[in-house]
Amino acid sequence: MNRRTMLTGAASAVAAGIATTLTTDTRAAAAPAGPETLGQGAFRYREIVGWGRLDRAEVPVEDCHAITENRDGHIVLLTNDKRNNIITYRKDGTFVAKRENRFPAAHALEFQVDARGDELLWITDHQASVIALLTPDGREVKRLNADALAAKYPDLSKYHATNVAVMKAGDFYISDGYGSHFIHHFDPDWKYIETFGGAGAAPENLKQPHAIYVDTRRGTEELLVCDRANALLKWFSPKGELLRTVAVPGSQPSNVTPMANGHLAIASLNAMILILDAQDKVVSAVGGEAPVYENGVLKPLVPFNATFNHPHDVYVDKAGAIYVAQWNSNRSYPRKFDPVKA
Repeated sequence: MNRRTMLTGAASAVAAGIATTLTTDTRAAAAPAGPETLGQGAFRYREIVGWGRLDRAEVPVEDCHAITENRDGHIVLLTNDKRNNIITYRKDGTFVAKRENRFPAAHALEFQVDARGDELLWITDHQASVIALLTPDGREVKRLNADALAAKYPDLSKYHATNVAVMKAGDFYISDGYGSHFIHHFDPDWKYIETFGGAGAAPENLKQPHAIYVDTRRGTEELLVCDRANALLKWFSPKGELLRTVAVPGSQPSNVTPMANGHLAIASLNAMILILDAQDKVVSAVGGEAPVYENGVLKPLVPFNATFNHPHDVYVDKAGAIYVAQWNSNRSYPRKFDPVKA
């Protein structure tokens, strides 16, 4: 090898080294330093990777349908794996307990503190259309079977309850989200009062009223219904009178949870968590592109990068952390997202 060949080879090697270094540096700079930041403005979040993952052989899940917090400050998950319908976590994601095998289609979970100060659990099974009221140790206090609405449904196969909302005085409302699109009102003694909603083209009609929530932000109790198939949020009076409607085009609103300062978080089945302000304006789409309003009208929301599979329920704790339960997501455990400090 002559000197020129040696120099040429050396130069090529140096150039190749520089190119490799530049490529590596460029990739390193482009790679995210951690979990992707989701959402916009004051409502941005990063996932706590691995939160809530458990041994599948010991604590399996199927669909994660509901998630909330109990009085002890534990996060409680509802799954339709009947080996353990209820799984309890500490907020750091470690396992506390599992129980229940009575609800093969466990779909919704709500906690209520009764007049004596006891904490009770409302569980909805959407296939049997069973509403069960349990004590924290699993004792069944009451059960409302589908035949309680036999007078309303000549064919009870047309009734599939998906959620329950409980008023302060004890009245409760059942959303028939997978059946005939009604909302049913019962008194504190579990006696049927009336029905509203149902299929149709009138403003007060509904199409897949997946969840119902008691909204007290305006000083009175209003019923917020996630009208999922119509991509609408509808507020009703306790007597079933339509009060107002907010369109959330491009979304599939599925469940509601309150946040600080009059905000709400809405789980959208098509891969987003929507944050609404006290005026019911979408101010962040977690897992979606930034919401855009033109002349006061919200343009269709767009999921971004398939961060979520199918968010079915969402809970926000006092620290602002978001917990998400997902349906049809390959038996994945719930996910936690911490707020990003400004």
